[in-house]
Amino acid sequence: MTLPAPAHPVVPVTLDLRDFQRVPRSTDECVALWDRLEPAVVTVDPLAGPRVRIDLGDEGEVGIWFLDPATAPRPLGAGTRFAIRGVLEPPEVRHACTSCRAAGTTTYAPYRCAGCDEDRRTGRVCEAHAVFLDGGLRASCPHHVPECRCGTKAAAWCSGVRCRGRRAWCRTHLRGHPADATVSYCADCYDERFPVCERDGCRGTGYIRCEHRTLSAMKACGRRVCVEHAQRWQVYGPYSRGVALCSLHHQELRSTPPEGLIDIVLAGTVARAKGHRGQSASRRRVQLPRISIVRHILINTRRTVLDMEAIDRLFTGLEQRLRDRTPRDATVSAALELLAGHRPSRQEDIKRFREQHIEGRGHFDRLVQELRLTGRHQLADAVEFSDFRPRSRILFVKVPQQLQGSFIGTGGATIKRLRQRVGVEIKLERG
Repeated sequence: MTLPAPAHPVVPVTLDLRDFQRVPRSTDECVALWDRLEPAVVTVDPLAGPRVRIDLGDEGEVGIWFLDPATAPRPLGAGTRFAIRGVLEPPEVRHACTSCRAAGTTTYAPYRCAGCDEDRRTGRVCEAHAVFLDGGLRASCPHHVPECRCGTKAAAWCSGVRCRGRRAWCRTHLRGHPADATVSYCADCYDERFPVCERDGCRGTGYIRCEHRTLSAMKACGRRVCVEHAQRWQVYGPYSRGVALCSLHHQELRSTPPEGLIDIVLAGTVARAKGHRGQSASRRRVQLPRISIVRHILINTRRTVLDMEAIDRLFTGLEQRLRDRTPRDATVSAALELLAGHRPSRQEDIKRFREQHIEGRGHFDRLVQELRLTGRHQLADAVEFSDFRPRSRILFVKVPQQLQGSFIGTGGATIKRLRQRVGVEIKLERG
């Protein structure tokens, strides 16, 4: 029996075309190139060197890599079968720089230039031609650097709230951050970010806005005031942030009638309630100040002393006027809701004031009696009861301005003696 001759093994190779000028782009071109290479390949001993190079003249060189030299037949011949397992091609620049290409060279361009758009594809720019403006990471080629509104080439992107890094400006129209040289703003954004204090001659930044508003004009004044010159109207007690006021509106408080002051307090509270929406219930709850606080607001602001019933009538009258308004907008509805929630605390304060009033009146009567016993009949006729604090045992009285010196006495001797005789602390009411 005759056995068939064993088949010649296939010799696997890889073509290195990185130094070849005419890289084949199809199967037929690859086969044609191998037909040119094979006469030289069969003369090579794979064991002598697994990588050989074949010179093809002006077209360059082609490298032949024998992937398994030990299994290749020796010698190679016309009947040797080869299998091309891989091809190494020259690197291809897929994102070429538009500027370099115009100059006849090809350079990889990692950045995009929107100004170099071609056929709906964003143009590219290499590292050598890329231009980056301060304040942003957007690149452009030298021909498409963003322009300032004045027509000159821009130097930086504005980081302000109006431009939001989308508008670029030249150095002439930029203002630097006071503490950060890498950040710049246009004039409008700078004024918004670092507003000038409304006080003449002040160079401080007006971070605080005046919050003065009324129910008929809910838009706040908005004048900018620095921390040093801001005035806080403490209408919500000593531990809560007061209403910020500019110098003009702070001065106007003294000439504003009591009902006008309550209107301002109510309008400010409505605004704060709106500003707290969306927060947790514990933080969202905003209330009007108790009328016991309002009483001292009126004393400290206008030197006007009113009893609790009179202050309650101011709130009740304002509430009635708001109910009569038609149509009723969201501001009026919110104000009425605050006033309705405020009503129980007003009744509590009135009841407490009446109880304190009875006790305080007893101390006041002893004060008047003591003044008469010591022959100070003019003071006894002029002094008036104002308030009494049972916890601190302080009796507030009103004395005409021209008689206050006589009431206090030299070095405070008279008022000290009155305190001892009456048995409570005695203070003059500011009003």
